[in-house]
Amino acid sequence: MKQVVVIGGGHAGIEAAYMAARMGVATSLLTMNLDQIGQMSCNPSIGGVGKGHMVRELDALGGAMGRLIDATGIHFRILNESRGVAVRGPRAQADKVKYRIAARSLLERLPNLHLRQGTAAGLLWEEGTRGLRGVELLDGSVLPCDAVVVTSGTFLNGRILIGEKRLEAGRAGEPPSTHLAEQLRALGLRHRRLKTGTSPRLAKDSIDFSRLDEQPGDQPPRPFSFFSAGIPQSQVSCHIVHTTRETEAIVRENLPKSSLYGGHIEGVGPRYCPSIEDKFVKFPDKGRHQIFVEPESLETGEIYLAGLSTSMPPDVQLRMVRSLPGFEAAEILRPGYAIEYDSFDPLQLRRDLSVEGLEGVWFAGQINGTTGYEEAAGQGLLAGINAARWLRAQDPIVLGREQAYLGVMVDDLVTKGTDEPYRMLTARAEHRLGLACDLADGRLLPVAREVGALSADELAQVEAKVQRREHLRAQCEEAWVTQTSPFGPIVAAAGIRLEAGLSLSELFRRQQIGTAEADDCLALLGDWGLEQPGWNAATERDLLLFDLRYAPYREREARLLEGQRAWDHVRIPSDLRVEHLHGISSEVLEKLALHRPETLGQASRIPGITPAAVTILHLLIHRSQHSGAKGENRP
Repeated sequence: MKQVVVIGGGHAGIEAAYMAARMGVATSLLTMNLDQIGQMSCNPSIGGVGKGHMVRELDALGGAMGRLIDATGIHFRILNESRGVAVRGPRAQADKVKYRIAARSLLERLPNLHLRQGTAAGLLWEEGTRGLRGVELLDGSVLPCDAVVVTSGTFLNGRILIGEKRLEAGRAGEPPSTHLAEQLRALGLRHRRLKTGTSPRLAKDSIDFSRLDEQPGDQPPRPFSFFSAGIPQSQVSCHIVHTTRETEAIVRENLPKSSLYGGHIEGVGPRYCPSIEDKFVKFPDKGRHQIFVEPESLETGEIYLAGLSTSMPPDVQLRMVRSLPGFEAAEILRPGYAIEYDSFDPLQLRRDLSVEGLEGVWFAGQINGTTGYEEAAGQGLLAGINAARWLRAQDPIVLGREQAYLGVMVDDLVTKGTDEPYRMLTARAEHRLGLACDLADGRLLPVAREVGALSADELAQVEAKVQRREHLRAQCEEAWVTQTSPFGPIVAAAGIRLEAGLSLSELFRRQQIGTAEADDCLALLGDWGLEQPGWNAATERDLLLFDLRYAPYREREARLLEGQRAWDHVRIPSDLRVEHLHGISSEVLEKLALHRPETLGQASRIPGITPAAVTILHLLIHRSQHSGAKGENRP
């Protein structure tokens, strides 16, 4: 029986192993420490704008993260709720202790999945880098496999930095992975050093919460997963505090002691999650910075300060923390730190996240230059799916940019690459009107059927919801609104004067109709509020209004997509030679050689590739296909 091994028990590794096993493939998850599976080494939260969209998408395909955060979340909020359905993002604070336990328990109960503690020392092939036969461990044993997904996180040549101190580590208290890192470098893969960081953890009873701004969660909390029945954990509030002039003075006075500004860090850090040192240096006009005070668990008294990531020495960190209002007596349980690690250029990946030139190998997560639990989980899910499908000689699952944020992320990575830790933002998705996270289950239903990880009951639930949505929209098209119809009093109360009748769909397109009026109208349709698994009346009403009011914009997007979609289906033959082609600049030739696009659509999205160059390339492909002489690319 063919087998897949997943190296790493972080969020990418969990999804890769979970999906491969749910698809019926014999799977082993190899991790240095079984007790650290699902560890949240940074902020103990899941989701947010863009990130929450991806969690909903991986849940729609059968992934684990949405189910895990629903089972262990202690603070849920919908971000951007007032800004429209397309950019709303669910976010939840996890009980990190329970999350880790739940993740391991979920994997241990899964058929086809075996957990193994150990450290990967290298990959073994039959000949060169062809015919993968297993993963060699540091103890000399070999874990046989036919495919491997590497989800190494920050462990490849990992190094922790606190002030002038350097510690070789993949995470606080855990050793780095050096043997595998050196093998991958020796294989000639292009690599770079990246950096991320974490904030100090404080003792809860040393903080005066009466001086902080309370931030309660949503009531009732709304689950991430389309398949969760509810939220079992007790809910707690988070809090907000702001830095002071004293905080800024302490940071500026001690900048030379910071690992970052003291010249000890060579890696590039995340643009959208800067350290507190970076915030004060790069944004000097901003008087103060917001810090989120977040509980790490109901089981412990640790508090995480999101927004105070730092690599200052511990004594300076304590002074910084005590300069915050309500933190004058605060005690640090664990200091913050920066960490550097090896990542590998994602331009060396195919669209299915397999590594060009290394047979049977997939990369997922921070090894590809991304940052964040959600980005890692999304890559792990797709890598696990595609490794399993490769073993079965099936075509890979490649999501388009118009299908999912997961598709946007992978396309960005393998087409454009990244020179800094990549983070998902809604602004990266040019077709985000069609990517509302609450519609992910219906939008990705055909893909979920093909993947085969959802149970028959779960698929039936999604299919029933999609059918009910279609029925609701049909009812709105058929329902006729006049002054004398049952809808008349609702229309009049909204201040709308009807000169002629119109459909309920047309009425809902009018901005005068708010959520209350829409609910009153829908109540007249009979079975609108009928409860069934996965159906939330308020959410469905918002989605209906969104769908109707933004239909013209989505139709315009669809027309634009048609042309792009055509190019995405034109494959560039692997043996196509362009180096001597007339009419294409040397810059374009260099970019084509570096990025190795698999389709014309990918080529068109590479920065610096002109439309004219894509047209010439298209003509060349057409000519080579019809002449049967692909190796002779003469204009």
